[in-house]
Formats: sequence, C-alpha cells, structure tokens
Amino acid sequence: MNKTWKFVKRDQVAIEKVLGRDHFWYFHPEITQMADTIMVRAVMPKNGFHDFHRHPEMNEILYILKGTAEQWVEHEKQILNPGDSVYIAPNVVHATFNASDSELEFLAILAPTSGWETGTIDEYMNLPYSKYR
Repeated sequence: MNKTWKFVKRDQVAIEKVLGRDHFWYFHPEITQMADTIMVRAVMPKNGFHDFHRHPEMNEILYILKGTAEQWVEHEKQILNPGDSVYIAPNVVHATFNASDSELEFLAILAPTSGWETGTIDEYMNLPYSKYR
C-alpha cells in the first residue's frame, strides 16, 4: 500500500545554497513523489534577492515569516511584513528583494509539481523589468 502522506522532520530537510540564498526544501518532486505541491523555506541575507523571473506552469504563494520583503508582481510593488502573503499565477513575472536590515525568511509554495520541469525563466534583463530597480 502506498502512503498518501509524509512527515518531514527538521533534520530531514534538504538544504541548498542558491545565489546567496539558503533554500530548505520540505516538499519537492524529488523528495515527495506523491505530493503535487512544492514547499521551500527561503532565507535571504541583508541585500539578498530573487530577481525578476516567472514560472511558466506553476502558481506560487509567498508567505513572509521574518523580515521585510520588497515584493514585485509585474509592475506593482508592495512591502510585505511577517504574516503577509501574495498569490502569483503561472507565467506572471515577480521578484523578491530583502528590504530588511537583517535576514528575510519566507515560505514559497508552488504547484503543480508537473510544472517543475519547465523551470524558472529569468526576466530581469528584459524590459520593463530591467528598469524597475
């Protein structure tokens, strides 16, 4: 019988360093094959960021745990604090910049996992995003 749940304890989390950010993968297609949702906790140092990009086939929810985020979605900018969140539909350009004097920590929840293969498309070099910051 295949289980349809999985507990992930703190010491089982896969840790990845990406462009100065730490990613703590709790649920991911390679870790939890039965899940159709990805969840990663991201920790950005002061002045850290994930520049303008899009996920062609996945939606994303960002939930701020600690610090302050300068969150862009297309041409709109908002400041997000702990407890704030944003939903981003597939193929929508977005960026997250640490606006804190310390670490920014947030959860990113993406779905469906089938969209993982199409990846993340960088847009920060393209207009109009290259002029926003």
